[in-house]
Amino acid sequence: MRVGSNIVSLRWVTVAAWFAAAAALIAFAPREPQGEEPESFLPDDAPVRRAQALLRQAFPQRSGLSEAAVVFERHGRALDTDDLGAIERFADRLRAQAGAEREGGTLAGVTVRSPASVAVPKIPLVGLDTVPNPLVSPASDRGQAALVVVSVPSNFITRRSDRVVKHVREMLARLRDDEQLPAGLDVAVTGPSGYGSDYALAANRSHEQTFRVTVVAVLVILLLVHRAPLAALVPLTAISLAAVAALKLLNILTLFGMQFGTAEIIFVVVLLYGAGTDYSLLLISRYREQLDAGAPGAQAVAEAIDATLPAILASAGTDAAGLLTLVFASFGIFRTTGPAVALALTIAFLASVTLVPAFLSLLGPRVFWPGRRGQRPARVSRFWPKLAGAVTARPGVVFVATLALLAVPAIRAVKLPWVYDTLASLKSSYGAARGAEMARRHWPIGEIAPVVVIAHSDATLDAPAWRELSDRLTRAASSAAGVTNVRSLTQPFGKGVSPAANAAVAAFASGKVNGEYLSADRRTMRLQAVLDGPPLTLESMDAVRRIAQAARDALPASQAKHVTIQLAGATAEILDVREVTQRDFYLVAALSLAIILSIVLALLRDVILTTFMVASTALSYLAALGVAYWVFAGWLGEPGLDWKVEVFLFVVMIAVGVDYNIFLAARLGQEAAGGDKLRAVRQAVIHTGPVISSCGIIMAATLGSLMAGDLKLLQQLGFAFAVGMLIDTFVVRPLLLPAFIAMTGRIGRVSGLSH
Repeated sequence: MRVGSNIVSLRWVTVAAWFAAAAALIAFAPREPQGEEPESFLPDDAPVRRAQALLRQAFPQRSGLSEAAVVFERHGRALDTDDLGAIERFADRLRAQAGAEREGGTLAGVTVRSPASVAVPKIPLVGLDTVPNPLVSPASDRGQAALVVVSVPSNFITRRSDRVVKHVREMLARLRDDEQLPAGLDVAVTGPSGYGSDYALAANRSHEQTFRVTVVAVLVILLLVHRAPLAALVPLTAISLAAVAALKLLNILTLFGMQFGTAEIIFVVVLLYGAGTDYSLLLISRYREQLDAGAPGAQAVAEAIDATLPAILASAGTDAAGLLTLVFASFGIFRTTGPAVALALTIAFLASVTLVPAFLSLLGPRVFWPGRRGQRPARVSRFWPKLAGAVTARPGVVFVATLALLAVPAIRAVKLPWVYDTLASLKSSYGAARGAEMARRHWPIGEIAPVVVIAHSDATLDAPAWRELSDRLTRAASSAAGVTNVRSLTQPFGKGVSPAANAAVAAFASGKVNGEYLSADRRTMRLQAVLDGPPLTLESMDAVRRIAQAARDALPASQAKHVTIQLAGATAEILDVREVTQRDFYLVAALSLAIILSIVLALLRDVILTTFMVASTALSYLAALGVAYWVFAGWLGEPGLDWKVEVFLFVVMIAVGVDYNIFLAARLGQEAAGGDKLRAVRQAVIHTGPVISSCGIIMAATLGSLMAGDLKLLQQLGFAFAVGMLIDTFVVRPLLLPAFIAMTGRIGRVSGLSH
């Protein structure tokens, strides 16, 4: 009882220390994340990163890592001289601001392309008085819209990109207020950076909504469990203080290079509340048992700490260990989210085993007011005894039936079509979605994020050689399915202009065309391929693969050894994200399974029981994934589940699900001391049922609160978490696992754990 008695004796110091630490962090820690963000979350050796580096070297004015497309639209008629003049004044002002920006400023490195900057003078050629401008909608559309393309030197989901888009939108709003934009000229900011900025806005809104739902859900469930307001407020207060400390510490860590997006922070908060409340619930339930047994208040708290600390420590350890395996991932978001959640869980653990018992010591038995001392309600549930009796009476039937029930959705989840077009799932009320719809009315939607094909030679080629290669690559890329237009050195204004006219343009304005498509050292050439579908979709990703293959096949044999083909752009980047994150998933899954298996084996010292526990939790994960796919893809008609669901659901389900099994095994170890294993199984189910099921409901409610957010990722992840927790709590832990133990007699030898 030394640990428990020490915590009780230092209760005032503990409470004061927690509040002082929280106050210091609030006062001195950064209010927002700080430090330099990575340019991309992909590893440096990813193909698109190499392509971006090559573009930056060869075309410094065209080398942004993402783009924002500012769409100007005049409904029902062509843009007039006043409209085009206002558009150019906006572009010129933005260029001037970017040129005057110092290194590290919001607009440093930003470049701007407007209709006038790419226009070619009239060509004195019969039948070609004007040349179509790629940034003005075609003649068939009567020129009702124009684009200003803002090149951003950072990934489209970074804070830097978000600041650029916000600056552009604020600038446009000021121009509108000052009446410097003609009446009736509509404008919106879209493109990858526009979507990224709105994604961040949706994430911030989701954070607020999710936090409110989480707190309310925890409070309501704790009130229902304890039927005492103070017993509900104690863990809620402690975990809220832990959340403040964790978030401030994460802001401090951004000063040292760790970066976290809002969506990841939401994930951290809900998991912290869920796990922290679970730990507290175990402790408070044991405290109530000690009071019911007649122990004085302080002694009851100390005994409750000593009885539950090993189980809570094992739970927090498996959770943190499972999530820390994300540090071995290559994708930046995974690599930083793992330590962030592990840190949050550690703080939740410390609050649960220090601050919660300190509060209990100060309040004493009146924490259970209006009940007397720690007495339970007179009415005792008959559900768990009946369930335990049914499981132990016919364990084989229960085992097979439960396994079959879980196998149906699990089999569906083995191979799913993951969706990477998460930005396009934003509601139509967001500016980027509105801008994309505006652009779609006048151009192929792929115009807001074209694919860049790069041909690089290890030696300088002369102009005729580059033109001949450009012609080959243009025809090859144009023939790829999913490509609607290609602009290049020999086809500078796309297929809307005849080959003869394109050739005339290239000859007449060779300096301007060469600057757009050929590097100054004549070693690198670029082409722009416009897709007929939205960027980031699975169809567009397949089109990018076809473009790359067609371009490589088109290289003449004499140049194939000296010229390489690389691709850049948002869709090429998401294609690399898919390949990198799939490798990461298999690595993280293997590591987390191995580590958790080792921890559980050390605790239970039974290979067969340990293996089954971890396998049953993996089955819960697959079943939850299958159910989520049926709901979102089958019922709601969405193309599939967001790709991040796979990894985050796995690491959390494996770690947390094993926790509940460990709690059951701990009670089994206690009950099996008499030698009757079937009785031990029955008693373990009866005694763990109310508490662990309450823990599962709390975890399902807190993680399920993600569904309150605006983002499809959070909605899908919240639903899958809630389903997974409920499956694990009400199917695997009280049915499948006890049935297996009853059939095999595998009790395990738990190393000092109890609950």
